[in-house]
Amino acid sequence: MDTDLITKVTQFIPRQDGSELRIVVEQMTGLGLHGSLWIYVHRRETIDHPWILLSDKLHPNWRSMSVNDYIEHGRSEIFQSVSPGEILKLIHMIGKPMTSLQVTV
Repeated sequence: MDTDLITKVTQFIPRQDGSELRIVVEQMTGLGLHGSLWIYVHRRETIDHPWILLSDKLHPNWRSMSVNDYIEHGRSEIFQSVSPGEILKLIHMIGKPMTSLQVTV
């Protein structure tokens, strides 16, 4: 039985400050057909603002920061905006059958 598998998931998350986040997890195939996941996080201040791609790069001096400074300034823009759990929830959906999705209106 052929089943379509989930290869891309997008979630929109509104925040209390009126901003909105868009998390995209996509299954990709690289050289040698090795699978990998691409994760993108976009943010916009309000619905009227354009989406901005958040960086996955750590602060250049993250190794020398105190734990508190790292938590506040050292993490990548992605992890300053979304939690690992919010991303892992979407990663967990990749590769599952499309029939496993629950559609809510």
